Amino acid sequence: MRHVIFDIETGPLPRADIERIAPTFDADSVKTGNLGVEKTIEKLNGLKARHLDGIIEKAALNAEYGETLAIGIRRENHSDILIGPEEEIIADFWARAVDDFKGGGVKWVGFNSNTFDLPFLLRRSLILGIKMPAGIVPHTRYWPDFWIDLMEVWKAGDYRATISLDRMCKACGLEGKTGSGKFFSVLFEEDREAALDYLHNDLEITAKLAERVLACRY
Repeated sequence: MRHVIFDIETGPLPRADIERIAPTFDADSVKTGNLGVEKTIEKLNGLKARHLDGIIEKAALNAEYGETLAIGIRRENHSDILIGPEEEIIADFWARAVDDFKGGGVKWVGFNSNTFDLPFLLRRSLILGIKMPAGIVPHTRYWPDFWIDLMEVWKAGDYRATISLDRMCKACGLEGKTGSGKFFSVLFEEDREAALDYLHNDLEITAKLAERVLACRY
């Protein structure tokens, strides 16, 4: 069985778009007591700003507020990084995956991919009107076994047993990550080459982890 490694990187939508989509700040739920008019307005304005800032801080993790910035695909010893218009790179991802699905003999492997990467891509596809190939997306809560999630392998049915990619690699005696995906969108804007190097490294360590772990099970 051959394995293709994949990983996605995401970032927040522009602030104006997030503000348009986000729930309205509920000023009526705020207790102001006897602050007076000026202090009440000051408090409400501060809470309103923090309300939106809190949503923006986690936007890259939520498909309604975030977007796909890059998708890494590693096949054998070669990695492709898909960047460009989001609609195009997601459509390209589904097309490559379905080719392997129809051809047989290949599984696509990610880390925490059944919980984050694939649901994010599915939801962005729904938002953007991107057609998804039948057979590789779920009709129920479970993704087809064409997709292998290394974190699910680690959990072994125990939903509480989460672990980071960095920690699982190091536990298996492998090199870990070179940074944090939390800051990928900033790096993507400020130093595109460094951002793509980070994604390349994630693909490499995931591939080594897959080789180590799947040899024990598949």
